Amino acid sequence: MPSVEKIISALSELEHDIDSLSVKVQDMKKRIVSTSDNEIAQLREKIIEVAKTESDKIISRAKQEAEEKSQKILAEAETNLTKLRENTKLSFDKSVNLVVDSVLNKSDTA
Repeated sequence: MPSVEKIISALSELEHDIDSLSVKVQDMKKRIVSTSDNEIAQLREKIIEVAKTESDKIISRAKQEAEEKSQKILAEAETNLTKLRENTKLSFDKSVNLVVDSVLNKSDTA
């Protein structure tokens, strides 16, 4: 019977070793999942940082382009306003001359 007891004892040790390995595998699995979660979180933060940097660059370029366009529009508006003032002055001067001539002609005929 000693050989049966040895087999039972060996099987018992084997069962204990298997249980111990199962616990270790579960612990390793938890550590791998935890490490993966940490890596995912770090990568997410890096991606958000890169995206923010890129969006800031895009916004900055768009703002610069908009400012350049607004300066062009402002310059065109100033040019048009200057032309309008000149035309108004010319028209006003012509109108005054016409009125004066008209008044003087009426005075001469009266």
